[in-house]
Parts: sequence; C-alpha cells; structure tokens
Amino acid sequence: MAEQDEIQENAAGQRHRTVGVSMNPTLEQRAKARAEALGLKFSPYVTLCIEAELKGFSQIVRDETLDLEAAMRRAREYMTKKTLSIDFEEDIAAVIARFALAKGARCERLALVSGLRVDFVIERASADGPRRIVVECRHNVRQHYALALGQGLLLRANPEVDAVVLVVPYLTGFDPAVMKQFERHEILAVTPDTLEAMLERLGG
Repeated sequence: MAEQDEIQENAAGQRHRTVGVSMNPTLEQRAKARAEALGLKFSPYVTLCIEAELKGFSQIVRDETLDLEAAMRRAREYMTKKTLSIDFEEDIAAVIARFALAKGARCERLALVSGLRVDFVIERASADGPRRIVVECRHNVRQHYALALGQGLLLRANPEVDAVVLVVPYLTGFDPAVMKQFERHEILAVTPDTLEAMLERLGG
C-alpha cells in the first residue's frame, strides 16, 4: 500500500494530516459511497478507517459479517423503548400545558439550567415570589434508579432551581431505600395523575 502524506482542512477549519492510499477498487468505491453518505470528504474518511484498523477496529463493516436478524431485533427493542419514553413525555407535556394555562405559569420544554438540558422548567408566582420548578420524566426508572437520583441531586444543588419533580409511570414496587433517598433530598416523585396536584402545592 503506497502512502503519501497530505495536509487538509476539515469543515471546522482545523488542519490535520491525512494519508493518500491506493486500495482495491471495490473497497475504494464502497468507502467513497459511505463517505459521501456521511457528508465527509473521501481522504479524511479513509484516514479514519486506516487509524481504526491500526487500533484493531473495523471502520467499514462488510455485509457478510453483519448479523441482520440480531441487528433488527436490537433495533426493534430500542425503538420500542424510545416510543414508550417519548409517548410518556408527551403525556406529561399535556398535563403541564393544561396546568400552565390554568395558572398563568410559564413553561419551557428542553430548557437549559446552568448549561444542562432538562425536560421541563415551570416558572410561576407564589406567596414568596417566583418559583422555578424542574420536571424530569423517567419512564424506565426501575432500570435507572441511580441515574434518576443523581439527576435529582444535581438539580437540587442548583441555586436557580426551587423544586425538582421526577415523574414516573408508577410508584407501586418502587424500591423503598431509593424512595427514602429521594425524600431525604427533597426530590419529589409523582405519577402523571398526581403531577398537577404537586405543581399546585409547590405554588404555595
């Protein structure tokens, strides 16, 4: 394989070294097609492939080595979970929108809090002044107790946040030890049917 060093600029304007190579015409055509599909220049893409091969990883997957049945099974499982998660969040969005309209509250979806994205931020007036409530949706909380707790702790420590509400599909069977941790750190766990009442209570 003949190699020739070459300097190119990528889309971000950063200069980096690429490698000119001669390869099997069929492989070259496949690499060019994949590079074009990814919106990459051919030379940088080939360089990534070479670097990956040197590190023991295959950048170009050969069709005959790909288990299509397993790939489809994993894709179906992933898309099913994704659908459930999005539908759950849409249900919560409808509850929050109804509450915000009735109470004159301001609601922002995928809001930024100190540079971090959260599902919802609700700002409403209270007897003690404006309150900022963060609402996070966790459809698969049973599989991600630690993540949900960590998110709650991170948000509760933020001075911009007055309350954190974690919405889950159910509380029956919720790990009692985890629930105690939530309560101890004032992370409010509710279900969709009790969310509106919790938001009302937080208004003070």
